[in-house]
Amino acid sequence: MAVTTYTAVGNREDLSDLITNIAPTETPLYSMFGKTTAKSTYHEWLEDDLNPPGVNAKVEGADFTIDTPTNRVRKGNYTQIFSKGYGVSRTQEKVLKAGIKSELAYQMAKAMKEIARDVEYAIINNTAASAGSATTARQMGGVQAFVSTNVLANAGTPRPLTETLLNDGLQQAWQTGGNPDVVVVNGTNKRTISGFTAGLTKEIAAKDKRLIASVDVYESDFGLVRVIANRWMPADKVFILEKGRWKVAYLDPFHQEELSKVGDRKERVVVGELTLEGRAEKANAIITDIG
Repeated sequence: MAVTTYTAVGNREDLSDLITNIAPTETPLYSMFGKTTAKSTYHEWLEDDLNPPGVNAKVEGADFTIDTPTNRVRKGNYTQIFSKGYGVSRTQEKVLKAGIKSELAYQMAKAMKEIARDVEYAIINNTAASAGSATTARQMGGVQAFVSTNVLANAGTPRPLTETLLNDGLQQAWQTGGNPDVVVVNGTNKRTISGFTAGLTKEIAAKDKRLIASVDVYESDFGLVRVIANRWMPADKVFILEKGRWKVAYLDPFHQEELSKVGDRKERVVVGELTLEGRAEKANAIITDIG
């Protein structure tokens, strides 16, 4: 009787060295916003404004008048600590593994990606800042915690995202002094915007990806805006942002720390502390109640 794979002993296993992981790792806002430094757990900055324009005509020979200037306003946000760690036994680190050499290095690389996604999620979904306490973690406010002047709501009643509504948001941000250049939406709303026709830029080359089938750039009456699909965006909201007004302020940049050895294993943690700096919130807008 011939030896077959069903009866043979000692055949090598067929295990690919390719490790498949399709979990999304894109962090558009975290990657896009500028970087700066925080010096305290409550990071502050100053905002100023101009007096509204009006008729400025003086009588010849009249005495000069002194105007009352607008006062600068202090704004701030609390820093948030992000951390993630893994432990790997000494034996697991030593044995021959498929697809990787070091289990610890692989797990820490995953931790960095997971933290970046957590920061992106906080930037989008944190609706308020919190000072925390000895038993409660500090929490930074995200985009929704800052934008208050230009919020296009519908009293909680869902309504479709239309081209008119998008342009209303762009106009409102522009009218209050902004120059919005980014629109952030979820996948469904990205497809909706791709169906708009009035603002499509017809003359721009196809290599710039500004085609009807894939609207990455929308031409509004208030300038070109980049349309970004973000996996972590709420389905009922659209962000209209002037990206230069936002920065990520690091109190402690992300780094690895090796924990004290307390057993037959190695443990490391990635930790860092940062906050979101939102300058001139009036330059931005949020459309809510999309459904």
